Amino acid sequence: MNNLTNILIGFLILSSYSLFGQLGRAVISHQPLYEEENNFFPHDHFLTVDMDGLLDTAVFIQKNEQGLEIKNMYNDGFTGHSIQFRISPSLEIEDVKYREWTDVIDGSEIIFSVEKAIMSMNENPFDQELITGHYSLQIRKDYTAGELLGPEEVQDTTSYEVFHGKFKIYSDQEKQKGRDWINNQNEIRMGIKDSLGVYEYPDEYARYKFGIDSLKLLLEQFEIDRAETNEKKKTYVTLEMVIDENGQVDPSNMTILEPMKSARLIENLRMNQDLKTNWYPAIHNGKPVKSKDNVTIRIRE
Repeated sequence: MNNLTNILIGFLILSSYSLFGQLGRAVISHQPLYEEENNFFPHDHFLTVDMDGLLDTAVFIQKNEQGLEIKNMYNDGFTGHSIQFRISPSLEIEDVKYREWTDVIDGSEIIFSVEKAIMSMNENPFDQELITGHYSLQIRKDYTAGELLGPEEVQDTTSYEVFHGKFKIYSDQEKQKGRDWINNQNEIRMGIKDSLGVYEYPDEYARYKFGIDSLKLLLEQFEIDRAETNEKKKTYVTLEMVIDENGQVDPSNMTILEPMKSARLIENLRMNQDLKTNWYPAIHNGKPVKSKDNVTIRIRE
């Protein structure tokens, strides 16, 4: 999560505390991309799947005449936590209960109490079923050492922590198609790649293996005269290529973007093995991906 998001969350926490009381009111607003990895702990259908069915559900929303209840839960068999919100029809956060546990039994006890909360959702949960939400909780932890640890001079303490959580109700189609399909649709919708899976904005762009200077020297041999193109103003023409996951260029996907008077240039480029093979592929989310890359070829005057 970037610094701007941190600042906004901090501002919302303070604002909700001062305007709406201790716990504040849920806000309907634009949500960050849920599937993006950040420090908000996820609660959703796929968390349940990843945990081999230890939970019936990691997120649960129940509506009634008095309001609604939102439950988030996590349990890996050794540790876990649960968060339970009670929200009024006017979206006021009436109560939040937080609990966490571990399989270690040492006689100690921790009482958790939520002192401040902020929650935002993409839709009004009283009107819509497919809800995405993000929240931040300020939690007080009152620790009691107990009879076993007390003689060991372990002290009773009070401490505070901030818990960031998020939840999403997926559609039946999204559940059926899976997380990879959802991430794929997100990238297409955001313009990171096109519908054919070619990335335009990967995390790392494709690179020529021998460096930019070697690439420039290679392209010098393809320079053309102004008479060979219909381009009137530019000092160059643009070669667009698709570089696959193995760093290979498919000649059929090599195109000159400016209008040319003949196919001679593109045919020569498509036959050059050095240009077609010596690439490190683009990287996205740590994996090599197919991507577009443009290089320029000078027009001689």
